[in-house]
Amino acid sequence: MNNRFQKIYQILENYNLDAIALIPGSNFKYLTGASFPLMERPTLLIITKNKNVAILPSLEVDSFNQLEIQSEVISWHDKDGYNFAFKEANKILGNIKNIGVEGQRIRFFETQALKENFSSIEIKNSHKEISSIRLHKSQDEIQNLSEAIRISEQSLKNTLDYIKTGMNELQVKQYLMQELYKNGAQGLSFDPIVLTGKNSAMPHGHSSNKNQINKGDTLLFDFGATVNGYKADITRTLFMIEADEYQQSAYETVLKANQIGIQQSKISNTMHDIDNETTLVLENSNFKEFIVHKTGHGLGLDVHEDPYIVRGNKTALEQGMVITVEPGLYIPGKFGIRIEDDVMIDVNQPRVLTSFPKHLQIINNE
Repeated sequence: MNNRFQKIYQILENYNLDAIALIPGSNFKYLTGASFPLMERPTLLIITKNKNVAILPSLEVDSFNQLEIQSEVISWHDKDGYNFAFKEANKILGNIKNIGVEGQRIRFFETQALKENFSSIEIKNSHKEISSIRLHKSQDEIQNLSEAIRISEQSLKNTLDYIKTGMNELQVKQYLMQELYKNGAQGLSFDPIVLTGKNSAMPHGHSSNKNQINKGDTLLFDFGATVNGYKADITRTLFMIEADEYQQSAYETVLKANQIGIQQSKISNTMHDIDNETTLVLENSNFKEFIVHKTGHGLGLDVHEDPYIVRGNKTALEQGMVITVEPGLYIPGKFGIRIEDDVMIDVNQPRVLTSFPKHLQIINNE
């Protein structure tokens, strides 16, 4: 844990920040090892080069003290409100001119409390800089991700054995969720996506008991298990009983793009390189008009985190990064296809953490 605090101290120095404020979430968990609820009660850990201050609702103090983090604790109670706690933090920390915050997470009322109780403070959106402490995964983190992926893939295998024509999306989704927990998931990476037929043409569609699985339908799964906070993110698209030539052509196009994206996931390249080469496969096919999203994103304690695999992102790939490679095609009113793998950037070549088969698969359960 000390090494992780050293990372945040380095961010303070590199970006000339007097302080960094974290609220409950992935960066907070990464740094402290603990998950706290994000609720109506402000909970902040303010870090400076010399001292740390935790502003905590009284009901969270005992949990925080178990973490053995070097920090002064300012506790506040519901009946008193939290403003005095921010004033006290200002006194303790002294002359703080600026503070970096997680711009994608911090809420308005927390920002307002900082502005009102820290004199003349400049609040900077340092979300990307703060989150960079999680870019390079340790061996323990890779083990957690690998276990989450193993559970996910076993659960999908079992679910495919269960599926029959006439079932609806919601039935299959509920079965998949049961399998995830039965096989050891501590939680779900996100609400699983199970889509069939024309509903699969919506990249983030919602499962419904009105959408029945019929012969010739695509069946798209996007889901993942969570282990110790680390999230798998896998997509596979299969076909029910049969696939026509048009479906097969679209599938093979996405599969080729996925394979090229993985090949490009090497240290000499950038995020732009991966997305560009992957997207070119789709653009040079007969399905160019059906591209709707980038190639992928970082993966870890968040399902979507830095780095983002998109054209124009010149960030270089580095050892220990974990990304998704997930090209897709979405043909309105017909079907959608996405194939997603979780990939670790390693010294010599990409290490693909997912292993569920990707060849065109037909489900023959009637």
